[in-house]
Amino acid sequence: MLSSAIFTTLSLAGLALGAPRSNSGYYARANPTGNGIDARIEFWGSPGCPTKIKVQVIKGLVDNSPYFEGPFLYHIHTNAVGKERNCTTALGHLDPLGLTDSLVCDPAFPQYCQEGDLSGKHGKLNGTSSGAIDAFSYSDSYVRWFPEDFSILGRSVVIHSSNKTRLACGDIISTIDGTASSSGEPTYNPSTYVTNYPTSVVPAPPQVVTPFVGETFPDEQTLHNLPFPLGNPAIPIEKSSNVVLTSQTQAVWVEGYQTEANLPVEKPVLPQCFPPPPLSRPTSRHTSTGSFHLTFAS
Repeated sequence: MLSSAIFTTLSLAGLALGAPRSNSGYYARANPTGNGIDARIEFWGSPGCPTKIKVQVIKGLVDNSPYFEGPFLYHIHTNAVGKERNCTTALGHLDPLGLTDSLVCDPAFPQYCQEGDLSGKHGKLNGTSSGAIDAFSYSDSYVRWFPEDFSILGRSVVIHSSNKTRLACGDIISTIDGTASSSGEPTYNPSTYVTNYPTSVVPAPPQVVTPFVGETFPDEQTLHNLPFPLGNPAIPIEKSSNVVLTSQTQAVWVEGYQTEANLPVEKPVLPQCFPPPPLSRPTSRHTSTGSFHLTFAS
């Protein structure tokens, strides 16, 4: 059996180098709460492979609430919310490539979605009569653990109503960066991996556009007539397990005219894929008192 201390040491060592030098796996979770909502979102990763995400709502997302309406959105936000769970302090979506909220995400083209826009890429949450939603899972090739600019570590998850009101939130915690104890409980310590955070929300362009509709990539005329430059697409993890974030001045089109703009871009570093090893995959359970415990499969 691999102890949590060894797992943490291996993971931290790998992340400190920018890309893991072993095929150890990663685990993190978030417990967004607020306004009677209690949800669980778990993340599993392995170098070079898509991040697996499991979503479950224990209670609170009712379909007939007089106070908030669905379908409900949920996103990874840049900043932690801490013990106080003031969802405003989460700031904006995790969006290292600067695609902004003004570019509506289409699941058919996730490379042009904000990294943290989970409901945009994988579907919104529909309320139920009981307020609970059974657990479901999916894989996301663009949700990354490293490098720091792209990392989900030290961030938070926010659940919104259909009008984007913030209803529930909770930090993403992990033993990897010291935000979770060896038993899986939150430490409320700052992340030891992600240390650079925005201090304000980047303003989005005033006009919301939906250039990506359905399975067909937009034609050049549609993209050339956007009211703001189209951001650079993300690289899937399978093509490059590690990337670096930089910027470049490039030719862009805005409202039918070609110009230049300095835009964020990610560059590939390490294209490879390792299957997650059974020794380092954590499993979770809830005790009769509702507390969360993390164990490691042997």
